[in-house]
Amino acid sequence: MGLVKKGKESWFFENLYTDTTYGFKVSKVIVPEIETGFQKLMILETDRFGRVLILDGIVQLTEEDEGIYHEWIAHWPIFALNRPARHVLIIGGGDCGVAREVLRHKSVQKVTMVEIDKMVCDLCREHMPSICEGVYEDPRFKLIIGDGAEVIRQMKGKCDVIVIDSTDPIGPAKSLFNTDFYQSVYDALVEGGITIHQTGALILQPFEAPGSWRQIERSFDDVRVVQFANVSYMGGPFSLTAGSRGKGVFKNAERNAQKAFKKAGFKTSWYSPQISAIPYPEFQKRLETDKYGEEIVMDIELPAKSLPGAKQVAKWALRTCEAIKMIAFGEPIYADPRLGDGSTLVQYVETSAINYRRYGRVAALNCFTCAALPVADAIRTSIDYFKAGKALCWHLPRGSFADIKKIRKNTRIFEYRLSADKISQVFQPRLIESAEAFARDFPFFSEKGTAQFELIMDLYDCDYAKISSPAVVARWAGNEFPKTTGLKTIGKADAPDFGHAKKKTAGPSVVQLLQGGSNISHYSVNWLMIVINVVARKEFSLQRAISQTMKYFKGKYAVCWLLPRGNAGQSLKKLADNTFIFEVKDK
Repeated sequence: MGLVKKGKESWFFENLYTDTTYGFKVSKVIVPEIETGFQKLMILETDRFGRVLILDGIVQLTEEDEGIYHEWIAHWPIFALNRPARHVLIIGGGDCGVAREVLRHKSVQKVTMVEIDKMVCDLCREHMPSICEGVYEDPRFKLIIGDGAEVIRQMKGKCDVIVIDSTDPIGPAKSLFNTDFYQSVYDALVEGGITIHQTGALILQPFEAPGSWRQIERSFDDVRVVQFANVSYMGGPFSLTAGSRGKGVFKNAERNAQKAFKKAGFKTSWYSPQISAIPYPEFQKRLETDKYGEEIVMDIELPAKSLPGAKQVAKWALRTCEAIKMIAFGEPIYADPRLGDGSTLVQYVETSAINYRRYGRVAALNCFTCAALPVADAIRTSIDYFKAGKALCWHLPRGSFADIKKIRKNTRIFEYRLSADKISQVFQPRLIESAEAFARDFPFFSEKGTAQFELIMDLYDCDYAKISSPAVVARWAGNEFPKTTGLKTIGKADAPDFGHAKKKTAGPSVVQLLQGGSNISHYSVNWLMIVINVVARKEFSLQRAISQTMKYFKGKYAVCWLLPRGNAGQSLKKLADNTFIFEVKDK
């Protein structure tokens, strides 16, 4: 919303979230919104908060409470170290609040700050001098105007602490939210060094801290989340995520802080080692969650003469939404209202989706959600709605960070009978090597009952710029993937962007209808992950399809399942024997 007139008063309302905001009365516009070449900048005067720095419609700091954030992000890692810090690197931080706090430590001999946007430095120095008080006059301070992701590659093994004081993962900060950058940060630290990064409001940005946790966990030896609250950062509990070079660094963090704080010789206004910065138990639970979501896949044999059309299937989708306690997003997507043989209907559920297609008398159903999925409720709802007696089911963990053997163990194949209201014996898919799946004589496609099949793929460590762009992901689904596989498209790819900050919707989703199937995928910009479901009738090269997808999105690792679909008449054992799971690693 930005600046808004309310009678004779001017108010500012933040633009970070699509479904909630907060605002404050403005007494004076110090710097009207200007384009810096990287972002839009504005500085406002308020009676309550003093002067306020705003970038791209998002509050970055206020004079009243900036000390809370700057003291915690600067002092927590420095005091946590096993030895005094000498060289501290700051990525971002053009207002100089972090540099001001770091320079209070007498042990620090050098502070290097890399800021991509010079106008942030200049305008904050001119109009908010209390933030950068004494920084530019201190001979230990060095400012580099440039991209932190580029500069840090030249600093291997030089830094005791690296503070990443960036905006959210949009605009000029995009390059700071990927695995390659985190690896460069790790390389720039000395043994025993610590990096720390702001990772958003824990309630209103629920995937940002877990996403950063997962990325940092892959590059660093230990990870810790610091929680505090700051009035001008909407949403209550706010998070910083820290990573260490070397194991056991955080083991003594609290003890080190107590001792170092006493020796420091200065007082703080907001930080204290006596204040617990441990996340609430619920947030710690979310951080330790080892999967992005889950999916239930069902094949249900329809009663004789029961060939539901789009209206009937759309009602099933909405009823399923109610059963799993999710809200439908937008209208159903389909090409043929009669939903003929092989035709697909998709209903978005935030970044998740529910979809249907029919093969003969078999309804092939999928229900994926990035939240906890009430599996039994979803199955019962579908069996009851289509007046069937049972369903053949695959229950899959999606976007799991476990190893392939554990993912296989957590993938369940079973039959659910409504009359007994329970599942049958549970089977797991066959774990194979990718070379076997890519071989010309791979038996999956020659097996009876696999005229229709589903390739499910979870792709990790993808390129942020690619998976955050609806146009880029639509191009893959609508053009690149069909070229590679020879699958025929129906219409154009639908690629809505649900917004990076809204709960459970950290990235776009894409639907490309195909002749006899569909390509449905969801993109997590915070977890740098894609979850993909391709249902098809026509056989294609698995190796080419998976390799092309990994190359296009620069993914490093994939977990893949192959499912025979539309075969409700098969025995459960036969179905399990012809369901495969394998992993593919980037060469």
